[in-house]
Amino acid sequence: MVLEQIYSSKWIEKKSRYAFLMGLSYSIIGIFSAMFLFPADPGLAAIAFTSLLILPSLNKLLSIEENQAARKKKFDLIGLFKDHNDIFRVYVFLFLGILLSFAFFSLVWPVIATSKIFAQQVNVLGWATGQAYTSGSLFGSLLSNNLKVLVFCLLASFIYGSGAIFIITWNASVWGTIFGIIARESAAATGQNPFVYFALTLLVVFPHMILEASSYFIAAISGGIVSKAVLREKPFSKRFTQIIEDGLIMFIIAVIVLIISVYVEANITGSLVSFFNL
Repeated sequence: MVLEQIYSSKWIEKKSRYAFLMGLSYSIIGIFSAMFLFPADPGLAAIAFTSLLILPSLNKLLSIEENQAARKKKFDLIGLFKDHNDIFRVYVFLFLGILLSFAFFSLVWPVIATSKIFAQQVNVLGWATGQAYTSGSLFGSLLSNNLKVLVFCLLASFIYGSGAIFIITWNASVWGTIFGIIARESAAATGQNPFVYFALTLLVVFPHMILEASSYFIAAISGGIVSKAVLREKPFSKRFTQIIEDGLIMFIIAVIVLIISVYVEANITGSLVSFFNL
């Protein structure tokens, strides 16, 4: 792929912060490609195009991660984090780049245009603003919904290699669109700069958002490296068993991080949203 030559996997692994530019540029290309080819309902198509652009680089990165996991002689939790730190950072920067591109267009495009182009993402807004901080069983509800996403990330990466990038891109687009709309509406009501409100909104939700997203990244990496091991290693060999153990530990860590993120969202984010009147 031509664009893959611009953002090569080896270069991105060494300089993971540039994955932000990859997420930003690929999502912009994905949005406008979807608008051109599927003008009636480009929201999901934009996610698909963006994911397709990212997939080749991620697949190569996961192959590198599988090789690192296979070289380990025994389990070491600190070593596990060091081995997969690079691709984790890539996921983080990709996610932020995609989120900011969707947020930017939600901020600058007219309301009618945003509602049509990002219709699928906007549909989530009603639940996010109407129920997220009013339900008495909020923690259980959030945990149940987010666990489903977490398991999907694991299975999608295991079955498709880097398949979880679709759900990660979807989440980034939803959060970016919602934050952009909230900031624009708040700014319109007060006569202030919408970009200031967006920065404030992002600051308030960032702790739980990055924890939740991180759990998905860890699950995606876990499923991805196990998928590569199944394809490349001899079943039940020492290398194969080591990779499976690493993948299982990573998934357990992902669940723990998710539980923490749900606690923060249910008990802290809601209070901050009310305090700042967002």
